Amino acid sequence: MQKRSKKILIGMGVVVGLLVAVYGVALARSQIRLRRAYADLETAGRPMTSAKVIPEPIPESRNAAMLYQQAVATLKGVPAPKKDLLEYTGRLAYGFLADDLDANGIGEFEELIQREDVASALSLLEEAMQRPECRFERDYKAGQLDGPFQLHDLRRLATIARAKAYRQAKAGDAAQVWDAVRRQFKIADALAADPSMDTQFARLCLIRDCCYTIQTLCAVAPPDADTCRRMQDILKDLDGVEPLVRAVDAERLVRGEWFFGLSSDELYEAMQHDQPVGNEDNALETINRAMFRIVTFRPLFVAAHAAYLRAMHKAVEMFESPYVPRDTGIRKEFNDARGKHFLTHWATHVNDFFKGVHCDMVARLHMTRAGLGLLEYRREHGTFPPSLDDLKLEKLIDPYVEQPLRYRVEPDGFLVYSVGEDTQDNGGAARQRKRSDDPRSKVPDHDLLWRFSDAEGSTTENI
Repeated sequence: MQKRSKKILIGMGVVVGLLVAVYGVALARSQIRLRRAYADLETAGRPMTSAKVIPEPIPESRNAAMLYQQAVATLKGVPAPKKDLLEYTGRLAYGFLADDLDANGIGEFEELIQREDVASALSLLEEAMQRPECRFERDYKAGQLDGPFQLHDLRRLATIARAKAYRQAKAGDAAQVWDAVRRQFKIADALAADPSMDTQFARLCLIRDCCYTIQTLCAVAPPDADTCRRMQDILKDLDGVEPLVRAVDAERLVRGEWFFGLSSDELYEAMQHDQPVGNEDNALETINRAMFRIVTFRPLFVAAHAAYLRAMHKAVEMFESPYVPRDTGIRKEFNDARGKHFLTHWATHVNDFFKGVHCDMVARLHMTRAGLGLLEYRREHGTFPPSLDDLKLEKLIDPYVEQPLRYRVEPDGFLVYSVGEDTQDNGGAARQRKRSDDPRSKVPDHDLLWRFSDAEGSTTENI
């Protein structure tokens, strides 16, 4: 009996020893991967401390943040038929700018912009746009990078202001609307240094919206020579990818380092209140606490941290590289890196979708610059040029294919376009709205375009 017990104890000791050895080897391998991931980031010249990416405080007199927050809160606190007054009025404003409202919708929009609370919010926005910088207060030590309001709230407020100015332009006050659009690019400038991916996504959308408004305005209230020149000066430097890259580094150094520095219990609690892009259905509900203990098992946890760092490194490369379609090239490498571990996928608030949004913004920005240049050229020469090269403007590049924008003169105007995300030249075909109820149906192939016509106005793809 003693011999049998001794054998059992020896066997258990061997098993425990093997498990300890396996654990040690697994942990050592994960730690090697983690050190290598850090070393690769440092070798690539990426910032390695949060102090490098967190913007310095600025005087209140230069900071637009509080005014933006007050303006948004003024309308979000008022109930409306659809959610709140900001969203409801914003939807009508988008429709008004697109000339897509019926008589009732136009009347309702005109009534809303006369309201005292709407006027107060727009007044705060005007005051904020006079301040050159924007610094939102965040607890960076607690990994906070979210904005003080939702992604599109400031964008909606800006749209309401542009739609109000557009209404005045239709009544004959063209200078007012061009001034309004030009001032709104100051919002984009002020937000450029913000280290949040959410903020940078909203910034890209705001620039796209302003470009769309410019294209619409050219048919209603064509800009004079001075306006064209001033708009070109503003637009030429907005296409850089640096704000996105800075936000990726901030996500890694602020949110990521905080996230992977939590204990298992702290991590579970934090994830209950944190829903990154792609996890809106609360993936925590698909695993119980026991399974959560497995994914936070130390070797797996360290391996997930290493994979996260590789994914964020790939994200920087993705933004700095030429565009490729989804599921190919660097975009596939990024998604593969973030998809191997549950915690890596959860922690990564960057999405390859942002690459496409940036290219879309750059394409619209370059088309807008080209169109303004074409109108100015015709003003001086009486006709549109045979080639965009005659405009003597730099960077009129289609970001999807790294080639010049497509352009042709048409009987009543011009067509300038980008091939878009399919990277195929579809001859300047405009996007058609999806009419089928079949979710498998696809929108026909199309390009991103600005078709200007003296006879019928401008045609753009609605944003």
